[in-house]
Amino acid sequence: MRMIESGCSLADFAVRLDYQGIILGVDSASFLDDSRALVGETISSLIHPEDVNRIEKAMESALFLEKKQSFVCRLLRKGAPVWVDCHLAQLPDLSPPEFILIAFDVSHWQEDENRISHLATHDPLTDLPNRLLLNDRIKVGISAVQRHQQPGLALQLLDLDSFKKINDSLDHAGGDELIRAVAERLKTLVRETDTLARIGGDEFAFILNGISQEKEAEIVVKKILTAMQRPFRIQDKNIYISASIGTAIHPDHGNDPVSLFKHSETAMYSAKDLGGNCWRLYDKTINPETSDVSLESAMHEGIRNGEFLLHYQPIFCASSGKLKGAETLMRWENPERGTISPAIFIPIAESSGLIELLGRWALRMACHQAKQWQAEGHPDFYISVNVSPRQFRQEGLLESIKGALDESELAPSSLMLEITEGVLMSDPEMSGATLNELRSCGVKIAIDDFGTGYSSLAYLKKFPLSVLKIDKSFVDELPHRKEDVAIVSAVLSLAKGLGLSVVAEGVEVDEQFQFLASRGCDLIQGYLKGEPMNSASFQEKLRDAWL
Repeated sequence: MRMIESGCSLADFAVRLDYQGIILGVDSASFLDDSRALVGETISSLIHPEDVNRIEKAMESALFLEKKQSFVCRLLRKGAPVWVDCHLAQLPDLSPPEFILIAFDVSHWQEDENRISHLATHDPLTDLPNRLLLNDRIKVGISAVQRHQQPGLALQLLDLDSFKKINDSLDHAGGDELIRAVAERLKTLVRETDTLARIGGDEFAFILNGISQEKEAEIVVKKILTAMQRPFRIQDKNIYISASIGTAIHPDHGNDPVSLFKHSETAMYSAKDLGGNCWRLYDKTINPETSDVSLESAMHEGIRNGEFLLHYQPIFCASSGKLKGAETLMRWENPERGTISPAIFIPIAESSGLIELLGRWALRMACHQAKQWQAEGHPDFYISVNVSPRQFRQEGLLESIKGALDESELAPSSLMLEITEGVLMSDPEMSGATLNELRSCGVKIAIDDFGTGYSSLAYLKKFPLSVLKIDKSFVDELPHRKEDVAIVSAVLSLAKGLGLSVVAEGVEVDEQFQFLASRGCDLIQGYLKGEPMNSASFQEKLRDAWL
């Protein structure tokens, strides 16, 4: 015990071992907070199982190299691991060989190291993962998809709209408080298997594992956009802010973090170009350098060549099952590119100004078609037409509507205009004036995707509305998801109290239909009763429903 006697008692832990690792003597072990008699026990029983091989290698090296060995391991302190700095040496002139092991508590080193590591991989303001850690988790997610043949993953970038303007109205502390509040709200929207990160001043990112289709990503996006539109209470003021989101899905849009970031960012900026408070899924046609220009040129030619057409999705009375009307949906059949999704060409038409031309054309065609069907013996049939944000803000909207009605001789009461909450609330004063003008000429107003936009219900009593359309995201899991049951039931009750009709969108299975009908929903549309189709197919396939 000469080494122990010569000063090793200053160590937090000091024992003498035989060549098998059995403790022969103890000089200091109070550090372990353990009253057990350690003599006769193996040193491995005091070391974390993952670190046992370290002392075994140290003993082997000390024996054959006759040189002191140093290593770090975890001693078990009443079962809890404590990091220690260990030094092992063979005692001289003993046979069989014996060893002296001394250890010093370095748990504070490990805590410092963990703290430094955390700071290197997390945002200091929100404590969310930063871009460095996000990149690593994207790599891990991609590897898991490839190795285990799991569904893909989606990367979504979120950027706050007009944050600089809002931030300028607050002091530095207020801006930081808003960012932290946004982070806390976004945390409630991610699953344990997903990752939320802050990667810039007002930019956040989501890794959504198990996402491989646009439909799955859209469900998450709509929940995020809805949550963002509730006011934030900052410095005793209600702050309203929206967000733009871009989505890229692995493996379709990239097989590495760089590609996914690039493509989701492209989609996000495209959403911002549309005025914000919306999302875009990446597609090569929205490449800001070349594809938008190319597609926009093709759209000009397509308009001249008659490549755009209208499809109609039927809307039925939930109680009688009779056909009541149809929603008009624009389609583009390009001879070289094939069928181009509205999710691709509508945003480009919106940003380029072509939506005004396409919107006027769609309105005219829809009114003429509705009048034709009325003339064929269906006088109560109505047609519903979507109004884009840019259309709604244009000065000539009322004149375009009156012109389409006069030209087609369709009664104004047979035309319904669908407008989203976000469009109305972007400028409530202007929206109210426009809606009153539209209502004065007799057309009906529907709020599209109700419940996914601004959470304030004040506009329901201020604006002259006729119909609420329940968004598909609330219908998808009816009647099994209690939250959706509660929301839909509340909307139906609210509409009844306000004297508004309700259309439920995205009804795809009979269970959804039965639930909605039993709760008094007025109208339904969705693939259960009829998909969007051209006018000839509409008239042929729904012949019996006209009766």
